[in-house]
Amino acid sequence: MQARLLQTLRELAPDGEPVALARLAKRLDQRVSVLLRELSGLTDASIGGVAGPGLVRLACDDAGRWTVRLVV
Repeated sequence: MQARLLQTLRELAPDGEPVALARLAKRLDQRVSVLLRELSGLTDASIGGVAGPGLVRLACDDAGRWTVRLVV
């Protein structure tokens, strides 16, 4: 799932611009909650004391809209 997610991000935003999580979810035919869980493992966040690889950045604006940006 993570490889497909990263590939789709590259297709939607080849220059690393932010992509709306809702758009990504629709493209992958997945729920936003599932994508958030998958994406959190690709950020630089520490989960269980282990830092992630930092491949993506997640952001949530004041209106509650999530975006994801490919770092590499």
